Amino acid sequence: MKKIYIDCTGGVSGDMVARALTELAACVCGAEPEKPVLPASGHEYHHDHHDHRHGRSFQEVLNLIDGAENAGGEAKAFARGIYEVIAAAEAKVHERTLETVHFHEVGRDEAVLNALTTGAALEAMGFSAGGEGEILVSPVYDGRGWVDCAHGRIPVPVPAVRAMMDRNDFEFRTAEEVDTEMVTPSGLAALMGIGGRPAGPEEDIREKAACVATCEGKRKTGRDGLKVYYTE
Repeated sequence: MKKIYIDCTGGVSGDMVARALTELAACVCGAEPEKPVLPASGHEYHHDHHDHRHGRSFQEVLNLIDGAENAGGEAKAFARGIYEVIAAAEAKVHERTLETVHFHEVGRDEAVLNALTTGAALEAMGFSAGGEGEILVSPVYDGRGWVDCAHGRIPVPVPAVRAMMDRNDFEFRTAEEVDTEMVTPSGLAALMGIGGRPAGPEEDIREKAACVATCEGKRKTGRDGLKVYYTE
C-alpha cells in the first residue's frame, strides 16, 4: 500500500502542506500536477480589521472548490474535507453555525488554492478521499506565546487550532524554545481533512522512503520545515 508520512516537528501550515506534497508528487510521478485555478467569479476580498462581517461563507468557499479548473474529483473532495474541518472549528470558536460562519485569512484565494493544490498532489500520487493510500502523521509541534491575526493578538495555540485538537488523535507537543505559532488552522485542518492519522513508532517510513520533500514555513522558528515521505 502506498503511504505518506508527514513529519510535523517543524510545525505545519496550509501552504507548507501544499508545497511539500506538490514537490513530493513531482518526485513520485515525474512531473508536478497541474495547478488548480479558481473560477472567474472567485474574487479576492480585502479584510477590514474593524469589521469581522467581511469574508467568505463556507458555502462560497465550497462553490469555489467545486468550480475550480485543472482539479479532479478527488482533489476537490480532499479540499472540501479540509474546509469542513475549518468550518466546524470556526463555528465553534465564534458560536456560529456552518451556514453563518465566515472565514477571514482561511477564506482568501491563496488558502483555497492551497487546499485544492494539496488535493491535486494527493490525487496525482494515487490517493483518494475514500481511503486509497495511507497518510501517517508524526507528533505535531506548536510554539508558545502570542501571535497577531485578523482578530488581534491571541495566544498560541490559536483558538481554531484548540478547537480542532479536540477532534483528532494526533499527539501534540510544545517546542518551548519557539516563541510564536507553528501550527496554523489551515495546516491542522489539512492533516485532518486529508484523512491523516497518528503514526506509531513501527510505522515510521522515513528511512525506506522512495521520495522525500521539504518545505520551510514563512515564520523563522529555528526548526526545519515540514517534511513529507512516500513509499509503497
